[in-house]
Amino acid sequence: MSTSGERLYDLSLIDEMAMGDADFIKEIAQTFVNTVPPVLQTMVEHSKNQDWKQMANEAHNLKSNIDTMQIASIRDDIRAVELNGKQGIDLDITPEIVFRIEIVLKKAIEQLKEEYNL
Repeated sequence: MSTSGERLYDLSLIDEMAMGDADFIKEIAQTFVNTVPPVLQTMVEHSKNQDWKQMANEAHNLKSNIDTMQIASIRDDIRAVELNGKQGIDLDITPEIVFRIEIVLKKAIEQLKEEYNL
């Protein structure tokens, strides 16, 4: 999973909804930049504390953001974290998946900030 240089998100869905309204797209980007970090941090903390059910809840909350921004590289990962936490399965590898999600989301946020001067 290389995150250097390549754009980690695809705003084509948002662009469709925006119908060419650049301010709307920027507003969605700003909302993502503002709302994702605290949820991500909480998910990471729950993973570290092995509070799997709460981790799964936070993964569920992040899922729609990841889907809307079309961050394909972690689409399956966020679903795995949610499922693993809810069902108590694959908990030995789940923290590694959470870490991968954290890296990608932080990089995507950096890219959005740069692209939209946020």
